[in-house]
Formats: sequence, structure tokens, C-alpha cells
Amino acid sequence: MAQEYKLKGVTSLDLKPGDKQEVEIEGIEGAKVLLLNAGACFNGKTGDVEDAPALDALPVFKAVERDGAVYITGDEASIKSGHRRPSKFKCKATGGDKIVVVGGGSGSLGTVEGLRENGYKGPITVITNEGYLPIDRPKLSKALMTDLQKLQWRDEEFFKTGDVEFVQDEVTGVNFGSKTVATKAGGKFAYTKLVLATGGTPRVLPLQGFKVLGNIFTLRNVGDAKKINEAIGEKGKKIVIIGSSFIGMELAVATSNGNDVTVVGMEKVPLERILGEKVGGAIQKLVESKGVKFYMSAGVEKAEPSTSNPSTVGSVHLKDGTKLDADLVILGVGVVPATEYLKDNSVVELQQDGSLKVDEYFSVVGLKDVYAIGDIASFPYHGPAGDGKYVRIEHWNVAQKAGRIVAGHITNPARADIQSQVFAPIFWSALGAQMRYAGNTQANGYDDVVVQGSFDEGKWVAYYTKGETVVAMASMGKDPAMAQFAQLLPLGKLPSKTELQNGLDILIETDCLRLASSGMPPVIYIAFCVVWRFTQLTVIGLLTVIVYRIGFHPLRRVPGPKLAAISNIWQAKYVRDGKVRQLVRDVHEKYGPVVRVGPDEVWVSSPEGFKAIYGASNGFEKSDFYIATALNRPEGIDWHLNLHWPDTLDLLSEFDTKRYRLQRRLIGPVYASSNVKKFEPAVEEVLERAIAELKKLEREGSELDLKEWMHILAVECLGAAVLSWSPNYIQQRSDGGTSGQSYLGWKRKSVFGLFPLITKISFWSKGISRWWANAWGVTFTTPKGFKPFFTPVYQKSSKRVTAALALAQKRADQQQKQPQKPSKKAPKSKPAEKKDLLEDLIQLHLARPDEFTETYLRRLAVTNFGAGHETLCSTLTAAIAMIASHEHVQRHVADEAWLSRSHRGTKETTATAPYAYTQAAIKEAQRLWPVIGMVLPRRVPYSHTINIGGYDIPGGTTVGCAPLVLHLDEGVFGPQADTYEPGRWLPSTSPAHRPATPDEQEEQIRRLREMERCNLIWGGGGRTCPGRFLAEMIIRKVVTALVGEFEVAITSGLPIDAANEERMSCYFMAMMSGVKVRFRSRRDKGLTDLGAEEEEAEEGRAVSGKTR
Repeated sequence: MAQEYKLKGVTSLDLKPGDKQEVEIEGIEGAKVLLLNAGACFNGKTGDVEDAPALDALPVFKAVERDGAVYITGDEASIKSGHRRPSKFKCKATGGDKIVVVGGGSGSLGTVEGLRENGYKGPITVITNEGYLPIDRPKLSKALMTDLQKLQWRDEEFFKTGDVEFVQDEVTGVNFGSKTVATKAGGKFAYTKLVLATGGTPRVLPLQGFKVLGNIFTLRNVGDAKKINEAIGEKGKKIVIIGSSFIGMELAVATSNGNDVTVVGMEKVPLERILGEKVGGAIQKLVESKGVKFYMSAGVEKAEPSTSNPSTVGSVHLKDGTKLDADLVILGVGVVPATEYLKDNSVVELQQDGSLKVDEYFSVVGLKDVYAIGDIASFPYHGPAGDGKYVRIEHWNVAQKAGRIVAGHITNPARADIQSQVFAPIFWSALGAQMRYAGNTQANGYDDVVVQGSFDEGKWVAYYTKGETVVAMASMGKDPAMAQFAQLLPLGKLPSKTELQNGLDILIETDCLRLASSGMPPVIYIAFCVVWRFTQLTVIGLLTVIVYRIGFHPLRRVPGPKLAAISNIWQAKYVRDGKVRQLVRDVHEKYGPVVRVGPDEVWVSSPEGFKAIYGASNGFEKSDFYIATALNRPEGIDWHLNLHWPDTLDLLSEFDTKRYRLQRRLIGPVYASSNVKKFEPAVEEVLERAIAELKKLEREGSELDLKEWMHILAVECLGAAVLSWSPNYIQQRSDGGTSGQSYLGWKRKSVFGLFPLITKISFWSKGISRWWANAWGVTFTTPKGFKPFFTPVYQKSSKRVTAALALAQKRADQQQKQPQKPSKKAPKSKPAEKKDLLEDLIQLHLARPDEFTETYLRRLAVTNFGAGHETLCSTLTAAIAMIASHEHVQRHVADEAWLSRSHRGTKETTATAPYAYTQAAIKEAQRLWPVIGMVLPRRVPYSHTINIGGYDIPGGTTVGCAPLVLHLDEGVFGPQADTYEPGRWLPSTSPAHRPATPDEQEEQIRRLREMERCNLIWGGGGRTCPGRFLAEMIIRKVVTALVGEFEVAITSGLPIDAANEERMSCYFMAMMSGVKVRFRSRRDKGLTDLGAEEEEAEEGRAVSGKTR
């Protein structure tokens, strides 16, 4: 008996389109009802099925809102059931009409249930060769399910209640004249109406081995699925799936757990023909995350037998020579219409693909009382941009819908609402996540795809458009969007391409229209109007700014990407993705030496521009980009949004030029070449330990990551020279992930630097900082057990500074109490002081405490590591990689290393030993692989306007040169500037190999000076690296030690082709990554004929190798 029940936790029936909510019912234990706002499959009033893929109708209950709660009325049994079988299916067949349905799939089920529900009382016979009742066929490929109890939609008893006869036999022919169907078992069945729904037959490959070898499968029925499961057995199998459309991809996911699965496809990416390259590529990445491997754009040549069992497949060979080992092979290369029984029938005309041409009611053209549905039917499609073009759609949903259309036409031919014009094709696929698809692109294709959402987050909708018309959509993680699309498509209410590009969300847009017509309260309406007006004004303001920046800005005539005139967002996307190397080259190649890359930013690649920006006399200050690198929080901000910084010696981010110059003068003597020379023994001791460890690794046959080991040496050498300390990285054979984590930090700084206003606000609002970082995907999790070396560096340097200052104060106090008297006795020797850079800085502070303050001292002690470890690592990696990848260069550097050793014990020191070629090789690597990946940004003084390349650049504009492009200027660096040629840094002989004339010597000197001056290896203008001489000493020591002791062999990562460069992320800080090496002890430790080698290089330019 029906009664009223209250729904738990529900206060309103206000649901958005596509929303659904499962709720419990008070008073009925375990019972739940589903609240939903949908109409794609069910009648909202009766709960009856209106469209596939639904089969069971929904029970419908009266619902009311009362006193802040929702109540439904119904009987307990109906509420608990959750669904109901078609109420009109039961009948006892009578009458002379006979309907025969050939095939036992989705289309047959839709036809049979549609006939009974529409009131047909005559006999129905279904002839199928599958051996079971209609099943949920998609579960075969999605899960390889074989349990008929779970697969069959209806049991035998259900069909008996509707007096539907199932005959398990195979149809061999149809006599359309006598209206009879013949079967393989000799049966003959008369009909008045015939529905052909025989589905598809999987394609096989007409190639060597595929028709004769065992363990090569197709998938169409339960028997096929059982055979595949039996072949897989206990898993651990090598499975090759040929075909990258939906069947192949679903099977790849279904079999990936515990097996080695490989997909071979002819397209560039899976599903490219239907979903396009962009969406197909995203799905490939998703499936790859399951461990599946792909061979795309591939052709299959043959299948070879197994060596252990020649009757079964053992491998698949591709046309490019690739051999794929296989325990079993599954073919997912499509299906052909299963119409073999009609091929010799003169009455019927099969289309070129074997299908039957039908009209809007799926009635076969040219035949009376005969229908064709499902995979064998080519029907006129009247969806968006369809224009009635004939298509054949192989969707389970389409077959069932076509069966219902046929049932409606048979029972009531006069009905107009059964035409396929209202039909929205949909399907779904299990591809690691559920993908939904609605619409159709087969009729006239598509020419663009509009994507909303994020592939990486797994929540996206892709709309396929033809001109301005949206013809189809695919989605993941956004199921309501597909349901809404399926409702709007037959109504002709789909949005346009432009609306979608402008960000329209079909769910939100429809929801707004619904709210507008619902009679909202006045307060809500006023709030809505205020928000709407604010939105309008914001849009108008943004449009005004955009128009000004594009059409009236002083930089409007400077060439560059259109988006650059509007915002830095386009540039930030490249930076975030680590594509800076490609970006700086591409924009200059496309737009020339002067390019506008932001609303107020210009990049320059000419020597003329370099001199204008970085010339010592110009005094251009650093741009606001460097705010993102600041070590301190500003002391304040004025109404011009200018920040005011404390005086703490932050050399990289110091904006006060006067203060910076004073700081450089103070520390200059400490970092002078003559002073850092005394740290060489400490660096040499580090290298002795490193060489010993590398020899152990050599004996172990280890392949090493070059970047990590250069970072190990960088930190170890800095630790020895600056702090007389070691992080034990050499002994641990690892830098503990510090290089990777610090590089990710540069990713964040590089993105934030492009948005100075956000960065300024972030100093006072951590929430804004986190929000912006999350929006750009530049938040990082510290690995478990990660130990940064900065912690011990800070602790040790702080402890030493504190102790030194305390000792100095103690001595000063003692001298005040006991003034020193003249003494004839020899002074007592002082305790030995550490000969490292920190000791020099301490002495500088003690000598000039008012200028080189304690704050300066403590900051610079740590800055040596902060500013040095990454730049040293980058330079060392590039130098070793480039030297090792050019045999001629490596031989020369090794010779110089051994020659330098011959000077030990003589009056000639290592500083004067012949390192000219080695230094040239290092400079050349720095030129082609500079530490800076972006530009070194400066700001044109507000009182200036400069002219570069014929373009006036006003004050306040950010300008800069990118080393990656500037260093390739042939006017400065000579011909073939994009090749690695250390000789360009050396004075050369005359063409005839005679001594150079004075004029030639003068020209050589001029050329070398121009190269030295016009590069950004150590910074630009007056803001060069303070620790240059220390860095150069360490780099020279490391390179000569390693190359002199070992033959360095590159095993992977070089040469730098497009694929390798794509994997090398590059930000403001740039590092070569992904290079693997082996260090092999040198056997030949004698010297080669340097003169002969130089002559060979001069004549043949043997040392080359494009870097791009």
C-alpha cells in the first residue's frame, strides 16, 4: 500500500541538468532512490524508456517539498526494487502477422521490446547463431566478462512472458519473394515483416601467419572472450593488440593488469580518425599510465610461429623491421557488415562495404516489409551538419535505438516522432577512465576541436565542429555534459563553436536560463543583476586594455605574437612547460631580431641591441622579473607599487644600482683571481676523491647521470673552497635529489617573474601565492627523506661566523684591559686559520665592519652555495657533454691535462700551464648551452627612449637578449655559429700556416675581444657574476681532471635532436639533462701531435656537430 516517506538530508528538488543524487529513505532500511534531472533515456513523468541504452524503466514516485524537507509517496516494494521491467511486454501471441528478427544483439532486443511495448500482439521469432540470449556486448571488450548470468539482459522466462521465440541457428538465405528465411539446420521461417540485425563480423588480416597460427583472436562473442581468457591464463603474458580503435584500446586496458601489453596502430595516435590527434594523444597517455606500450604509424608485415610451439604465434613483425614477441595476438581492426547470407541474392543490393541502404525508418530501400538495423545499416543522418548523408554507425546504442524506431514504424507507420532525425548517437568506452561520446562526425567530418577542461586532470570536454556547427562531443570526468549534449542535439539547441571558444559551459548556460524563468526572489535577482553588471564592466575594461595594447601602445609596431601584446600568459605557458629553448629561437626566427613578447617587453638578438641594453654607460637596472628571485620580503610598498628592499646583500635581486656597485667593490678582492688561486688544493683534494669513486663505478660497469654527478662535484668543490666542508655526496654517489628540487624551484620563479604584480602581492598574501602557484601547476612536494645541503651550510657557516666574531670581540676586550707593551720576545704563533673563502669574508668584516656588515657576511656565506651550485652544475654538464661528444676535442683537452701535469714540480705553476684549448672548449660549451635559458631582463629608464633595429622603445619597457640566440650571431662568432668549434676562441694561423702578419694579429685580437664582450656567459654589462673567477677555477679543474683521467663516453641523450631537446626542460635557469655517461680510465696517457691535430682541424673543420 502506498504511503509517504521522507528523504534523508534533502531539502529541495532543485537539481541542475544532468545532476543526480542518491538518497536514503526514512522508515525503509537499505532503500535508496535516485533524484535526477534527465530525459535522455526516460520519460520524466512515467519513467518509461525513451532512448537507448536504457532497457529497464524507472519506478516513478510523487514528490513534494514541505517544511524544508522532501517526501515521496509509494509502496515499499517498488521503492526497494529501484527499477521495473517493461509493463506492456507480457502478451499471448495471436493473429496471422509474423515478425522474424535475424540476429540476437542489441538491435534485436530493442526491436522485440519496442514491438510489445507499442502493442504488437503477433508472433515474434528471433533467429540467432550466438547460442545465448541478447547480452550486454560492450562488457566483452571492456572487461572480458564471460558469465552469462551477468551478461544477458533478460532471462528465458522474461521472453516467454512476451511469447517471443528464440531459435539458435544460422540464417543462410532470404527469399524476399516468398517472404521466407532459410537456416543452416534446414529450417524455413515465414514472415510478414523481416528485421535484419546480424551485426558485424570482425576483420582479419590477410597477411602471412594470421590465418594459420593459433592464439590469434578476434572478439565478437562470449566464446571469443573465453578463448582469450584461457590463453592469458595465469597472466604474465606478452599480448600484442593490433588496432588502436575502441575495441583494441578497451582490450589493452582490460588485459594490462599483470601482462605485457603492446598496441600496434596505423594512426599517429589511437582513435585519431574519430577523436582527432589532440584527444587521441591524451587518451594514449592515459592508457600508457596502465603500462601499455604503443607502436603508432606502424604497418604489420607478418606473424611468425613460436619456437616452442610452431602451431601458435610467437611474434609479430612490423614493416619497419620491429619484432614484437607475443604469447597471443588480438585483432581489433574493425568489423564488416555480417551480410554474407545476402551476397548471392539478386533481389537485394548491397553497398560497397556490404551494408544495406535504409531510409529514416530503417526500411531497406527497394524492398517491402524488410528492415535493417545496427552494423549492417547505412541510414540517412539528420544530426548537426549531417545533411541526410548516409552513414553506418557501429554503436550498441544506435542499434537498440534503431530497433525501437523499427518497432514504432511497424506498429504505427503514421507517427512522425519516430524518425531518426531526433536521434542522438551516443556511446561510452572504458579507456582507463570512462569516456562518453555523443553526436557523429562520419557524415561530413569536422574541421576543428574545442577543448574545455584539462587532459592532465582527467576532466575535459572536446567539442567537434564543422565551421560554426558543433557536430559531436567527447568527454571524461564530465558525464553530465554528455547527457545535456544528447538532449540539446535533437532540439537543435547546441551552442556554436565561437560560444564554446569563449568559455560557454552548456550545463551552466542552461542552468542560468532555467533560473531566469523560475521566478527567483527579488533579493537574489538584485544580487544577480549586480554581479552581471560587474561582469559586463570587467569585460569592457579588459577589452579596452586589449584594444589599447594592440592598436595604440608605443610598442604596437614591434613585430611579435598577437597574444604577446595582450598578456604574458602565452609566454608563461611555454616557461611552465620548460619549452624556453624552443620559444626564444622560434620567435626570433619568425619575427626577426626585435620581438615584442609581452605588453611591455621586447627581446633583442642583435649585437647592436646587446650594446644598447648592457653597455656599462647605460645603467639599465634589472627588471621586475627579479622580484621573484628575491631572498627578502620588502620593507614596504608605495602607491606606485614600487617595492622598498632592506640592505642585506641580495646580489641577484638588488635593484639599487648604487648599492650594488658598493657591494661589488667591497667583495671584489675576496673573489679576485689572485685570491681564489689559494683554494686550488682544496678543489684538487675533492677531485682525487671523485676520481677514486668513479673508478670504482667503472669497475662496476655503472652508467651515470651526467647532470647529477656534475652537481655532486659542484657542491663538493664549493664546500671545500668556501667552507672546508663536504656533504659526502661523492661517497654516497648521489646528491640526494637536490639538483632536481632546486631546478623545480626555478620553474616556479620563472613563471612568477612574468607576473610582477602577482609576485608583489604574494609577499603579503600567502593565499594569493598558493592560488597562483596551483593555477600554473608550479607547486611541488618535497620527496620523502629529502635533505637539502643548505641546512648544514647555514648551520656551519653561522656557527663559524658567530665563533669568529666572539673571538675577535674577546681579543678586543683584552687589549682594552691590558694595553700591549713593547716586547723583545718573539710573538707567539697564532692558531692556524682555515684557508677558505669564508675566512676571507670574516676578515673583511673585521677590517671594515661598518661597510661589510655582519648581515652582509652571513648572507654572502650562504649565497656562495645558493648562486653557485646550479650555475656550476649547468656549466660543467654542458662542458663535459660537448667535449665528450666530440672525439677531436676530447683528445686535445686530455693532452692539455697531461701536459699540465708535466709542469708539476717545476717553476711553472698550474696557473700558467697551457690550458688555452681547454678554456676555449669550455667557453664554446657555455656559448651554446648558456646557464640562462630566457633573457637577462633589464628596464629602460623611464626618462629614456632607445632605438633598436629601427624601433623606438619607450622608458619603462623590459628589454633583454636571450643568450641562446645572441650567441649564434655569425657576425660576432664567425661562420657556422650553431656548431661546436672551440677553435673560434683561439688565435689562428694564416691560411698558408705562416706566422700571422701584424694586421692579421690585430684583426684576430679585435675578433676575440668582440666575442668576449658580446656574450652573456657570465651576465651582462655591470651585473656580471661576482664569483666568476672562483667558478672558472673550479670548472677548469674539474674538466681537466676528469678528461685527463678518463675517456668520457656518452651513452644516451646526445646528440641533441628534436626529441632529446623536447625532454630537456629549460626555464630562466637552463640545464642540459638526460645525458648518460660512462667514465673509462685512459690507457694511452701520452700526448698526441697537437700541431698536426690543429692543422687537421683548421683544414677539415673536423670538430663540428650541430647543436640544433
